[in-house]
Amino acid sequence: TRSVLSVRAAAERLGVSRSLVYALIAANKIRHERHGLGRGTIRIPEEALEEYRKGAEVKPPAPPQEGLTHIKIR
Repeated sequence: TRSVLSVRAAAERLGVSRSLVYALIAANKIRHERHGLGRGTIRIPEEALEEYRKGAEVKPPAPPQEGLTHIKIR
């Protein structure tokens, strides 16, 4: 079976608050499902957390290259 998480469990896995998870859901930054009537119950597939993590990763800037500091590319 496919594993889905509650907002509370997703927040714990990410190490963030539940309110941040709700904000990410509202901004469509985390793929989720709604079950039930009205606002319903939110469930987040485990793989959706990994997708979010990959998209949120910030890579360090590349180190400056030696010897080409006088050339400016426009």
